[in-house]
Amino acid sequence: MPVLDFKEIPEAHKATGQQDTFELFSRDFLAFLGYKIISDPDRGADGGVDIIAEEKRTGVGGETTIRWLVSCKHKAHSGHSVNSSDDANISDRVMANNCQGFIGFYSTLASAGLSRILDGLKGRIEFQVFDKEKIERELVHSSKGLEIAERYFPTSLSEWKTENPKPARIFADESSLKCKVCEKELLSQDDKGVITLWQRIRTDYEKEPEHFEHIFWTCRGNCDQVLQQYIRKQTNNGLIDGWEDIADVMMPTVFIKWVMSIMNELRSGALYSDEAFDELKTFLLNIYPFACRHLTEKEKERVQSLMMIPSYFGGMNYEG
Repeated sequence: MPVLDFKEIPEAHKATGQQDTFELFSRDFLAFLGYKIISDPDRGADGGVDIIAEEKRTGVGGETTIRWLVSCKHKAHSGHSVNSSDDANISDRVMANNCQGFIGFYSTLASAGLSRILDGLKGRIEFQVFDKEKIERELVHSSKGLEIAERYFPTSLSEWKTENPKPARIFADESSLKCKVCEKELLSQDDKGVITLWQRIRTDYEKEPEHFEHIFWTCRGNCDQVLQQYIRKQTNNGLIDGWEDIADVMMPTVFIKWVMSIMNELRSGALYSDEAFDELKTFLLNIYPFACRHLTEKEKERVQSLMMIPSYFGGMNYEG
């Protein structure tokens, strides 16, 4: 699904005072890629030249400079492809402006006819086309590219950031949770693993408070099972464990539920060993930057499903 809606950039042929925005965007995009802008966009007759840019190439034989004629066509509002009549006489325009290459910068796609004409120019001039997909791909994969995208596509990028959350920059050091068994960094993996809370077995639930001895986080599966077997052997099966997906706790709604549950438990007299309490604080501090944000649409659905699961089964439904 496309990230950037090019219709956020005003149409190029309506005198709104912002009709040059797409050309300015193309200038900033090319500069971001490393091209040197020789001729900036301007209004009036341009002779088929929107921008002239230079590219320096360094090889075994030294440094070579390629001069590019850039043609900007913003047809996102109509949805039409750029055809050969929109970008005519490409070779003549390149030669007339003392250039060696042609860049088509399009908010839609080049038509099949225009693509055939460009293919026919191989060996005579260099050419490349930046269509909407190539432009988007370059922008959303670097912090500098995202800055440009945010300037020209503020609505699109705001929505994209919500659905692709990054941890908030709150602390000097980056968050880190390493598996207690294999020491892999859990927060950099797709599957964030599980957190397990080990507490003493109670025989009298009315008189004995909850008493947590250990809190661990591990990879899901083998590492979790290895740790379970170790703890049960070390404690002669004197502890029981409860667990939660770390990815769930990273969701803002579940994180708040976790914090409130801990506060309620402490108020009710729950006890933590010094080790368990330190581990709990470490976990919450490292998860908080991930939870300090809006819910994604997928997470909203996940929270809805958790609300349907009774709390005693690990869900968020506390009724009944």
